[in-house]
Amino acid sequence: MYTSVADLLAAPWTTAVISTAVRLNLFSICSGSPMTVEEIASRCGALPNRLEPLLDACSAMGFLVRKDGEYMNTHFSSVYFVEGEPFYVGDLIRLQYNQSQQWDTLYDVILGSDKRIEESQGAKYSTFIKAMHNLGLLGEAEALSKAVDLSSCTTMIDAGGGSGIYSIVFCKAYPRLSATILDKKETLMITADLLSTYEERNRITLREADIEKDSFGEDVDAVLLSDVVYNVSTAESVLKNVRECLRKKGQLILRGYYADPERANPLFGALFRVGELVFDPDKRALTLSSLEEKVLESGFSITRKAPLTERSFIVISEKN
Repeated sequence: MYTSVADLLAAPWTTAVISTAVRLNLFSICSGSPMTVEEIASRCGALPNRLEPLLDACSAMGFLVRKDGEYMNTHFSSVYFVEGEPFYVGDLIRLQYNQSQQWDTLYDVILGSDKRIEESQGAKYSTFIKAMHNLGLLGEAEALSKAVDLSSCTTMIDAGGGSGIYSIVFCKAYPRLSATILDKKETLMITADLLSTYEERNRITLREADIEKDSFGEDVDAVLLSDVVYNVSTAESVLKNVRECLRKKGQLILRGYYADPERANPLFGALFRVGELVFDPDKRALTLSSLEEKVLESGFSITRKAPLTERSFIVISEKN
């Protein structure tokens, strides 16, 4: 991952620089014509003499270009760091900043001192849902739609569907498909806003539900569990609801960031598993192999399992 020890040692610094730049909206500000430090500072409310070192660090990292005392975005920043662009990841970077204090407790957690950092809700929860939307747009949703075959399906439940990006991509790929997103009320309010710009929203229904307790419906063709099932108790209750709603031979699609300790660990899955520990040390986190066991125990046949991207795995199953 790192090309040198120096890169490894500088990683916390680079993370702090880029998260601060995103929180100041520097790249959205610099998305037009070149601007001076003073002009940028006036728009983000910063002190010019303190902002300049940050801008220069962004230039050294390849995110800005400095020429004749003025700054403008590189192509990379224009694609990923400008709010409103299709592949914007600023919400994901903000989420990582919000969670950074909890990650700082990792040392104590490993030693058995389960510290908790109180997080305010509201804006931070909205950031989480939007961050998952960012992540889905980085190729995850498109890859999933190409990895499964829903050509014979007309109904799909997207349980814990969050931002709705996976339902959007599936409905776009399959014109006959209608999807129902099941999630909490506070999530669905954000979902409705995120879906408002997509034509496919007319084939997507939002339904408030607790996916561990409430029925998913009846005679459904396919159920998607994307980035939802990560611990033993959730797996047992949710898979029971999936089985009860699916028609015979109906498809279950599981997608997530799973560690696979028996083989070469995908780095993202391994780090994600550590994150599960940081935020809930008592959680019985699933690995890929233990997830497969739960799927089989719940009355499904696994028809395919494979890496979906360098970050995630899929497990595709059929109701027996």
